[in-house]
Amino acid sequence: MRAEWNPLGSLTTVTRLVTWVFGIAAMAVVIANIAALGWLPGTGANPTCVEIAGHTGPLEQGAPAIPSGTSVCVDSPSVAQRIAGVGDQVPQALFALGALFLLLRFLRTASQEGPYAATVPGRLSALGWFVLIGGPVSELLFAVSQHFLRSSLISGVSSSDWLAEWREAFPWWSIATGVAALTFAHILRVGVRMHEDLEGTI
Repeated sequence: MRAEWNPLGSLTTVTRLVTWVFGIAAMAVVIANIAALGWLPGTGANPTCVEIAGHTGPLEQGAPAIPSGTSVCVDSPSVAQRIAGVGDQVPQALFALGALFLLLRFLRTASQEGPYAATVPGRLSALGWFVLIGGPVSELLFAVSQHFLRSSLISGVSSSDWLAEWREAFPWWSIATGVAALTFAHILRVGVRMHEDLEGTI
C-alpha cells in the first residue's frame, strides 16, 4: 500500500536544502568579514568602503580616503570603522539564516507531528515574531553602520542620514509576513484547542 503523500514533508525537504545553502553562504560572509578585520591568522585589514549616497561634501580632514565612483574607501580603517563595515552584510545574512531555520523547524514539526500538534502554533509564532522584529532591526543596523562610516569619511553628513536610509530600505515585507504568520499561529492555536476538545468527546 502506497504511503499518502505529505506536502509538508516535501516543503520541509526543500526548506532544509535552502537553509543549508544560506547557512554556508552566511558562514562565508562572516568568515570573509572576520578575515577583513585581520582577526584570522594570515589575513590583513582590507579597505573599508561605503556608498556616497548623494553626499558631495569634502572628505574629513586626516581621513586617508580614496573616492572611487559612487563609494569612498579608507585604506587603514579604525577599529570602529572596521566593525561598522561588518554591519554592512552580517546582520542581514544572520537574519535570513535565522528566518529559514525557524521556518524549517515549524515545517518539520508540522510534518512529523501533524498540523494540530500542540507545539506547532508556538513554532509558527516564533517565526512570526522573529521576522516581524528581525527584519527592521537588521536593516537598522545596516543603516547605522553606513551612516557611521559615511559621517567619518565625508564632511557635512546630516545626523539624520541613518533615518532616511532606514526609511528608504525599510522591509515592509517582513512586517506583512510576520503579521500573517502570527495570525495563522493564532488560528492554528484555536484549531488545536478544537481538535483536543473533539478528541475528548469521542
